[in-house]
Formats: sequence, C-alpha cells, structure tokens
Amino acid sequence: MSDELLLRSRAAEGPLLEVQDLHVHFAGRGRLFGPTPPPVKAVNGVSFTIDAQRTFGLVGESGSGKSTVARAILQLVDIHAGTIRLAGDDVTKVPRRDELAFRKRVQAVLQDPFSSLNQTHQTRTIVGDGITRHFGLKAGEQRDERVGRLLDDVGLSREYLDRYPYEMSGGQRQRVSIARALAVEPQLIIADEATSALDVSIQSQVINVLREIQRSSGVAFLFIAHDLEVVRHVSDDVGVMYLGSLVEQGDADGIYEGPTHPYTEMLIASIPVPNPTVQAGRRALRQSFDNDAEPPSPANLPPGCPFENRCPVAMDICREEVPAAVAAHHGGRVQCHLHTSGPELGGESVVEFITKEARTLT
Repeated sequence: MSDELLLRSRAAEGPLLEVQDLHVHFAGRGRLFGPTPPPVKAVNGVSFTIDAQRTFGLVGESGSGKSTVARAILQLVDIHAGTIRLAGDDVTKVPRRDELAFRKRVQAVLQDPFSSLNQTHQTRTIVGDGITRHFGLKAGEQRDERVGRLLDDVGLSREYLDRYPYEMSGGQRQRVSIARALAVEPQLIIADEATSALDVSIQSQVINVLREIQRSSGVAFLFIAHDLEVVRHVSDDVGVMYLGSLVEQGDADGIYEGPTHPYTEMLIASIPVPNPTVQAGRRALRQSFDNDAEPPSPANLPPGCPFENRCPVAMDICREEVPAAVAAHHGGRVQCHLHTSGPELGGESVVEFITKEARTLT
C-alpha cells in the first residue's frame, strides 16, 4: 500500500479507531557516570476500539497514562509496541509527508483553551487557518462565512469572529477550540480534559455542544477526564486506567451501576451525591481503601497487580501475578483476580463483595 493510500479517508468496516496492545515507555534519566535507570512504563498493553459516531471515555487519576495514550494516537510520542489503526489504516508511524493528511483526520481539544489558542489572532484566523491549510480556501468573505457557521454550531454568535481569546471567557474559548477542531472535518476528536478547567455549569454547556456536534456530523470522540461522573454523561463506553493499564472497560452505564474492578468502585465512591444516607455509605467504602498508600513507580512496577497495595480485598495472588483480562457483565473486560480466584465473581459487580468486606473492617 502506498503512503498516499495509507492516510486517505475511506469508509471501512469495523471500528473507526483500534488501539491494540499499546505500550509507551520513556527512557529514564540517569546522573552523569551513574547507572542508567529503568524506563518509565507509562502505558502497558492498552487495547480498545471506538466506533464511528460514538464516544469512548478514558478515566483515571493523574499519572494513570490517559494523556500519554492520547499523545500516542496523535503521533506526538513514540510507541514501544502495539498498533493504532484509523478506519483500517495503520497509522502507528505516519511518514512526515503524510502528517498533514493525518492531522485532518484526527484533531484535539486540550484542557487549557487559553494557552492552546494564539492570543494575537482573532477567532476568524484561529479557526480559519485550518480551512486554508486543508481546503485551500484563503482568508476573505467566503472563509469567514464558513467560520461563522462553525461558530453557530458551537453556540457562539458571529460577533466572535473579531474577538481575541483574552476577550472571551473560559467556556467561550473552549467553544472556539472545538470549532477549530471541527473546521477540518475530522473523523476523530480527542478531548483531553477539555472540561476540567471549567465551572460545572459551563462544563454542562460544553458537553451539550459536543453531543449536538456528534449528532450532526457523526464525528467520534475520545473523551479523557479524571471525573467518572462527567465521563459517564458524555460517553457510550468507558475505559478505566490505573498506572498505565486499562483495568476495566465496557458500557458506560453498566460500569457506573456495577463496577467490576475495586479501583473503579473507589472512583465511583468518591463522587458526591445529595442523599446523606448514600453519601455516608460511600464515605465508609472509601475509607476501606488505603488512600494514603503511594502507587508503585511506573519505572519499577510490582510483579502482581499494581493496585494491590491500595485494595481492601487484595489476596496473595494479587501480589504475585498480573491479572488477565476476563469478560465482565457490562459487555466489556476487567483485569482483577477477584473474578477468577477467591470469591470468583466471574465478571459480576464487586460492589456487594467490597461493601461486605468494608463492614468487617469497621
């Protein structure tokens, strides 16, 4: 297959994005004349798919490897092993001459819209430059009309054509970022913590904009956040990352209602709810986890499950072997020994089991 064919847009059977056994390692930094430290294993064997017109949410604490996965898909970091396919095309290593075609297919909306937008350019230029670069439409009335329609799509009036980023609020700047991503008509948009810097009310508005855009354009989203509640509302499917591994993935509502990994349950228990009785139960459940324990270093991973030192129901096998992925009740996969050893939950929810164990500890 020629390089030109490698990155051409085409309708393909199967998932739009397929990430298979992805590993990303960073070389350790040693001192002069000292031994070379082991590599930092930021991503370890991550696999997931995203279908066209669907949203896959990637959630986890800071340092879990979420953004590194995004950077690998965007070809901003080198991968150690694995493959990334977009509409059936292997884009693991995009040749320099094909980078422009690849950027048209995959766009990103980042966390901080203030730093990601050029403060010296008006919106017409910020959004319009991509149109010129990819479609050859030069600055002028025709391009402004196209930018104006994009502003309409993200809920901004056309008076924002003349505004600079510093003249807009955080939510307005993020809408401009979304319009800029949409301008080149991508197949996939990676939203990396795109709402975390915004107020709750503004978060809701931006999420509604993303939903409406997906309905009208059919674009797929990889939505990355640390807040499982936000991820649930925007995503069709969810993947939960911990220390570089995808410990659970499946249907968003299914995972939220019946998590199959203790780490997922810990994240859910951290979500505040208005019901005092439910909140008290969640607080007791959170306290059963060793929240003061430091996660292992990604440069020195343990031989067993990386969550073992924080898990209230860890078994001997958890310290010795990395759990294999097994089928979960929500139609996805989970990596946890609870499903194959000890209680042998067989892919069912861990909530009842962990709650019972937590009561015995109090």
